[in-house]
Amino acid sequence: MATLEKIRSKGGILVALAVGLALFAFIMMDFMSSGASMFSGNQMEVANINGKSINIQEFQNKVSEMEEFNKLNQGASTLSEEEVYRLREQTWNQLINQNLLEEQYQILGLNVTSDELMDMVSGKNIHPAILQHPLFANPQTGAFDQQQVINFLLSKNQDPTAYFYWMVLEEQLMNERLFNKYASLIQNGMYIPQTWRNSEIKAKEHQANFDFVLASFTTIPDSAVSINEDEIKDYYNKHSNLFEQETSRDIEYVAFNIEPTEADRKATNDWVEEMIQDFSNAEIDPIQFVNLNSDEPFSGRNHRLAEFSTQIASFVANAQVGDVYGPYFEDNSYKATRLVAINNLPDSVKARHILIRSNTQEETNTLADSLLELAKKGADFGDLARRFSQDQGSAINGGDLGWFNEGMMVQAFNDAVFTGKTGDIVKVESQFGTHIIHIQDQGKPSPKYQVATLSREVTYSSKTYQDIYSKATKFAALNNTPEKFNNAIEEENLNKRIANSIGENDRNISGLESSRELVRWAYEANVGDLSPVYEFDDKFIFAHLIEANEKGIRPLEDVKAQIQRVLIANKKADILLEQMQEKVASGANLETIAQQVNSSVQSAENISFASFQIPGAGVEPALAAAAVNSPVNQISTPIKGNNGVYVIKVKSTEPLEVTPESVNNELKQGIAMKTDYLLLKSMRDNAEIIDKRANFY
Repeated sequence: MATLEKIRSKGGILVALAVGLALFAFIMMDFMSSGASMFSGNQMEVANINGKSINIQEFQNKVSEMEEFNKLNQGASTLSEEEVYRLREQTWNQLINQNLLEEQYQILGLNVTSDELMDMVSGKNIHPAILQHPLFANPQTGAFDQQQVINFLLSKNQDPTAYFYWMVLEEQLMNERLFNKYASLIQNGMYIPQTWRNSEIKAKEHQANFDFVLASFTTIPDSAVSINEDEIKDYYNKHSNLFEQETSRDIEYVAFNIEPTEADRKATNDWVEEMIQDFSNAEIDPIQFVNLNSDEPFSGRNHRLAEFSTQIASFVANAQVGDVYGPYFEDNSYKATRLVAINNLPDSVKARHILIRSNTQEETNTLADSLLELAKKGADFGDLARRFSQDQGSAINGGDLGWFNEGMMVQAFNDAVFTGKTGDIVKVESQFGTHIIHIQDQGKPSPKYQVATLSREVTYSSKTYQDIYSKATKFAALNNTPEKFNNAIEEENLNKRIANSIGENDRNISGLESSRELVRWAYEANVGDLSPVYEFDDKFIFAHLIEANEKGIRPLEDVKAQIQRVLIANKKADILLEQMQEKVASGANLETIAQQVNSSVQSAENISFASFQIPGAGVEPALAAAAVNSPVNQISTPIKGNNGVYVIKVKSTEPLEVTPESVNNELKQGIAMKTDYLLLKSMRDNAEIIDKRANFY
């Protein structure tokens, strides 16, 4: 069962289940405290996908499962808040995708057989996730070992943690295989028409060098064209898909920053000054003193003078061991530094090691002592490392770590190699296990300085906190309407901030850490409401809800100005197209046309059908397409672009190497990529998905 220890976390799966249940209970506290029945209506519903209800317990169980799986993968006992949030979002997307896909799988009769699964994990077509998994690597070589998979499968039922881990991994492999089958059916149902293929070949088989003239939209004043309400409504009705929006909220707010005052700074400096008398006492252990009193623990590193700040370098270069310098201000802290030791040490060391980690400390010590003895007697150290080291990254190279500077290794390892001698073979304990270290070489010794620094960060006091809180609450009490809110901001010269497009499930508002509570308020409030005073990240926040946008098509009034800009540009384009066509028909050359439209002749070289930008013109795909399809030495018909209307004259073309096979493969790859991306997107766009996560998180 030793192999299974690689994925065992403290407490195992029983703790994972307990945590899941506890979290679920916490989520439900709001319902219980409000007196609502757990079983009333659909208050337990977290999602509804095409009429299928998903309850919060089912979803949270899946989230907890993914959290535990990731902890096992990382060898961690806990996950950060950011990781938990990311996994919850990932689980939500998987839940939607799987529910939508399973409908199609059932209709088509798609499944993954047990034979397929075995082939993916231990057959001829092993999945990359299995091939690359360290759990199935040979302990000696670090390479994938099929026997390791078989051993794991034979023993997993004897260990709940291993069984859980495999079930989750197996589910992921099966879901991926099912999706690949479904996507393949869609892709195989598509074909590339010969007309499309020929058009692509023609467009790609040469690149063009050409001159062009731009008649910019700005040459026609907006007043020269008129747009009426019917035109705006007609465009809105025909292009309503362009104005779709998700549910969102917009707020404006003021922040009262909780910052240290001058009194707080002086108090911090005074504290360091008072402590210096004890810190300077020769009878005091400076290391213990710093670890007990400083905001920063003793580091233990030996530094070159160049590694210190200017003021500390000047101090240690002339100080005696035991001397103290300070107080001084650095990195938002007041500090005092004591010189602890001056050591003659190398700048860098070359070493190799064998890392031992066993089930028990006794097993570790027994194996480590045996290897230490063998190494000291002259056994091949590299061979021992390859066979026994748990550090797979260096084991494959015989334990070689190369050259490294002080501070790059953990403290115990660092001290052993920098204070030892070349050729020494020593045993050292660290948080990673037991190391057998061979010091292969050392750089030239030079003076190094070890210092202990007493540090106290400048932070706000409880009085400062209360003063800022009083200021924020007073502002909120006196300015309890939108008009008063905005007038007070202007009168007091405060900085008003805007947060737009806040999603219902957003974890934070930009610039405000851990501000989920404010997001929830924005969705519970009505437009015009002002919030309670919230505290986020050393700030008191007072907000005003200025807009609530619901999912669907944006109202015409909200997009009228946007539509007007489009219609004005289109009408200007019509005018310029007609004017430019007249100039081309008159036989004028490019220089003459350029003068007439107050522009100039510009050149572009080596433009192909795939060119994204045109030098001097910007993003103009229509211009690139026209260039590769226009005859040489002939002024083109006018071309409508993003910035105006163009005419071009191709000077020359150069052939590009292109084959029907390469174009065909490129088109197929494009279809495959679009299928993978658009398949799920289109299914989700056409599904009825009700998201109620905001009720629980």
